[in-house]
This record gives sequence, structure tokens and C-alpha cells, in this order.
Amino acid sequence: MSGSSIDQLLSTLPKDEAQQTKVLGQVVDIAQNLWKKDPGSPELDVLAQKVGDAARVEANRTPLGESGLLEFFCSVVSTQGLRSTLVVQCLRVIGNSSADTDENRAKVVDSGCLPSIVLLLNDDSMLPFVVPVLFNISVDYEPAQKAIYQAGINPELVSLISGLRRENAAPLMSYICKLLGFVATQEPQANLVHPATPFILLHLANDQPSPVDAEEFLGQASVALTYLSQEQYQRSFLETAASIILLLNAFFMACESIDVSEEGPDGEAQLNQVQTAFTATLADLSAQPLFASSCSLDGHEVQTLQDWISSAHIQLRSAACLALGNIARSDEKCIYLVQKRNIHMPLITILSDPSNVDAGLLHSILSFLKNLAIPADNKAILGSTGLLDPEVLPRIWDLDTQTQVQFDAVSLTRLLLVNCPANVHRIIKQDPSTQRSKLHSLIDLNKRSDQEPTQMESARAIATICRILHSSTPTSFSSSGTNQDSQPDSPPSLTTFYSAHTTLTDAMLRLGEQTKFPALRSELLFVFALMARTPEGSAAVAQTTHRSELFSLIVETITGSPTTTTANTPSLPPQLPSAASASAEITKLANLPAQAPAPTKSTRDVDRENALVLVAELLQHCPGELSDNARGTFENLLREGGQRLLRERDEGRNE
Repeated sequence: MSGSSIDQLLSTLPKDEAQQTKVLGQVVDIAQNLWKKDPGSPELDVLAQKVGDAARVEANRTPLGESGLLEFFCSVVSTQGLRSTLVVQCLRVIGNSSADTDENRAKVVDSGCLPSIVLLLNDDSMLPFVVPVLFNISVDYEPAQKAIYQAGINPELVSLISGLRRENAAPLMSYICKLLGFVATQEPQANLVHPATPFILLHLANDQPSPVDAEEFLGQASVALTYLSQEQYQRSFLETAASIILLLNAFFMACESIDVSEEGPDGEAQLNQVQTAFTATLADLSAQPLFASSCSLDGHEVQTLQDWISSAHIQLRSAACLALGNIARSDEKCIYLVQKRNIHMPLITILSDPSNVDAGLLHSILSFLKNLAIPADNKAILGSTGLLDPEVLPRIWDLDTQTQVQFDAVSLTRLLLVNCPANVHRIIKQDPSTQRSKLHSLIDLNKRSDQEPTQMESARAIATICRILHSSTPTSFSSSGTNQDSQPDSPPSLTTFYSAHTTLTDAMLRLGEQTKFPALRSELLFVFALMARTPEGSAAVAQTTHRSELFSLIVETITGSPTTTTANTPSLPPQLPSAASASAEITKLANLPAQAPAPTKSTRDVDRENALVLVAELLQHCPGELSDNARGTFENLLREGGQRLLRERDEGRNE
């Protein structure tokens, strides 16, 4: 059959799909005969060209697959040594037939021709045909994506764009990036993935003349970030020289150099997506030990990240704080960053600006500051430079609509208070105009919050304040009877402190009301026992014993059994001793130091000892503040458990 006859046959295909398939079956017979008779016949090239043209019409594609014509050309393209003119036409048939037609894509995959097509990437003259054909076959079709991955498309394409052939591939870069993206999430196999894929793509994205082509940059960067989102590619990337600064430069370009104003909403959405992916990738990579060990604290990477903190771009600010927070994972590094680089100053400036309400930015800054606040040498410095000022952390305590950020701020506050009398002084100092302290605001937050983490963390912060106030070696605070209240910059006396914060112990009781975290209940008993060593602290705790939660906690801790008796009910334990009969135990246990958890003792034993010390101190300092039932119960518990506790402590000292 002549070329004109074939052309006429294909151009007059019936509209009925079944009839189309029947007619195309005749073309299959013609093609097979030509192939058997003379594989080098020019007529075969003409026939393939006509079929490729017909496949451009959507209505013809399904019949082309059903007739067997597509599978015929799939078998031909897999033949070794085929002339280039026929290869090109076979590719046209396969590519056009596969456009938006999953049935035909499945036939191409099942034919096994994809490895042969992928190998054609080595021939630069074939690139304009092979790359679009592979895209048509695999776009939105996972079986084909898996097949081209297993055919080795990743190393073929990466070698193509990283060597001398890159110039020939430049017009097809968009398709190439998409193909690399299609296979980016396949299960990696050593011989199927070029380990430098994300590095090479980021290098291409960086290495663009100005003005940067937005589409090309976003395509290359987004695929690189897809690879870097997977842990198996992250280590090889970090092991590559200059990889971190390459990533930072590309991220900066995504924020500063890409103009999508002419791309419409889709371009803006893609840019935002890429910027977000850069943030996530930098957070993941910086969490790896290799990242921190590769970044000298006085090196270019850390300086770049520090500069970003003051950037106008929220994405750069957030990412910088996340990365620096991951780098600052040792006391030595945190102290250096605060005391040598003053890295906390721009962070405090951002927090103090009420216009900064972005939750991601605030979370990353507060998380970074929490790392910086861990070393004891940094706490007072951070407090003295304004972090505890009303417009900084206390402002964020009031962000009730951003509960995670609110929790972060309270958690940071607690860290700043731990073992730092100077910061405790700052937070309990009252404003002369309002007679309120920042502690009042913290207590208010504890009361109104319905978020358990915030309730617990604020209660722990308040307990930390009381723990320092009642430290066994107080250097900054005093009990009543001094003249410190007359000094404007001096800490208040305990009498003034407790009279100003009358609901403080109610907030602390949150730690005892919950049962999920036994360590927090232990923390409460320890601090209450410390507080009860002074008349002022003892009186504050005594008021809380009227609450059934604390009363029950004390009884259960000492006896090991739950109790339904409350502090105010008339039912009393049997054989209630008189106050006089318990006086010996009170005298011996009073002023006995509370016990922090120790490795040589179980938590249960330590809690019981602290509860007994607490009971003894309450009975010594303020028995009149206790209800009759509470006082009687505590005296009985003391008689039963006091002697045992004293004996155990004596035995411990003699060992």
C-alpha cells in the first residue's frame, strides 16, 4: 500500500470507536508486513509518521491502543540499531498516543519498551523527542513513573544536566525537572539514583543570570527540595562541600530575587510553596549533627543566618531561628552566641513589636531562645536585656488565640527563672502605678487557660519562683522583719510577696490535680515543703489545704492509699492523737530539709518524706490556719510516719 493510500485510510477514520479500531487493525497488518519484508523500508517511516499524526487527535488514541498499533511501534522502538528517522516516528506514535490516556500508558509500560526509550537520552539528537515522550507517558501516572525510575532515568538525566551536555538540554529543562520530580519519592536504590541530584539541581537554580527566570528557578528548586525532604538524601548532601551555603543562597534567592508578578495566582502559590519547603528542609538538615559540625560559630553560614534574623522576610527569619536553634545544642555554643555575638538582641526586638503576630515566626524565635536560656550563665543576661519586660514575653502570654506560641512563651519564662534569683526578682517586682507584677499576669494566665500544657508550665514557673524564694542559701531575698521593702530596687519580703499574690498556691495546685505526670506532683510536694519552712510560706500553703485536692494528695502520698476524707469533713481517722502527743514528731521533723529526687531513693519514698516534712512544718508554724479535721489528720499521719522517716534518715547518715 502506498503512502497516499495509508494517508487516506487514516484521514477518513470512521467516528464509531469500534469501526476505528477495525480499520486501524488493517494498518497493523500493513505495518507488520512491511517490518517483516524490509525493516529498512522508507514506507515504514511514512506509515509511522502518519500514525503519529493521527495520534495527535484525542478521539483516535483509544482505538490506536485497542487495535494493537501502539504495541507494534513499542516493539519496534526497542529494536537495536534502528535508524534514527524511524525511532523518531515511533516516539511520536508512543508519545501522542499516551497523552492523557492511561489505557495506552499501561500498554506502553507492559510492552517493556521504556528502558530502551530511557537509553535514548544518551543521544543528544533524540532529546527533543525522548524527553517530551517520557513526560507524556508518566505525568499523573504512577506505574509509568515507577517504570522509568527502574529504567534508570534519574542518573541519566542528572548526568545530562551536570556535564558538558547541559547546553543541549537547556531548552528541555522544565520537562527534565518534572521527570526528576516524578521519580523523587521512589524507594531509593543505589544504582538508580545519582546521589548528587539535589545538589546539582540547587546549583543550577543558583547559577542563573539576572534577572532570574522564575519558572526555571522554581522548577529546579522545588524538585531539589523534594529529594532533600527524604532522610536518605540528606546525609550525602551535607557531606558535599559548600552544600549548606548553596542551600542558604538558593533560599535567599527564593525570597529576594524571584518575581512572579506576571505569573498570576499559580506563580505566587508555587513561590510560597517553595519558600515553605526551603524552611522545612533547612529545619530538617540543621537537626542533623553533621550540619552543626559543618558550621563554625564564626563562619559564613552562621553569619548568614544571623543576618536573616533582621530580614524583612518572615520565611528567612523563621528558618534562621530554627537552624540556629538546632546548631545551639550545647551550653558552650549557646553561651558564645549570647555573650559573643549578642544574637538574642534582634530576637527580643522582634518579640517586642506588636505587629509581629505570625505564629510560625514567634514559635521559631521562642524555641531558639529556649535553647539559649538553658545555660546558667545566659539566664540573667537574657533577663537583663529586656526579655521579661512587659512588652516582650508578658505580651505573648496574652495571645490566647495562639495557644502554641503562648505555651512556648511560658516555657521560656520558666527556663529563665530556674536557678536565677535575678530573673525571679524581675518577674515579681510590682509596678508602682498598678501594684501588679508580671507574676500576677502569669497567675491570671494559669487561671483562664483551658490548655493543659500551658496550665502545667505556668504552674511550674510559679513553683520555680517559690523554690528560689525559699532556697536554703537565699542571697537575694529575705523573710519578714527586714527593711528591704523600703529599698525600691530590693526584692520584697516574703510577707509582702505572699500578701500581694494571694492566689499563687491555687495556681500551683494544678500540678497536684493532674495524674498523668507523677513527676509534677512530686515537684509540687517538694516546693510546698520548702515553702512551709517559713511562717509566711507555711501560711500560704495552709490556705490551700482547705482544697480537697491538696489534702487528698498529702494523705495518699503518706499512706499510699487514696482517701475520700476531705479537709473539712467531720469524719476523722481512728485513734486520733492529741496535739501534745504529736509535738515530739513535729519538733523533730520541723526544719528538716525537703528532699529532691535522688537515684538512691524511689520517687515514692521521696514524695512521702516531703509530704511528712510539709505536714510537720504546717503543724509547727500555723496549726490555727488548718481546719480541725486537717490538723487532726495531719497529727495522726505524723505520729504514724514521722518516727519511721527520722529513723530512715538516721540510718542513711550512718551508712
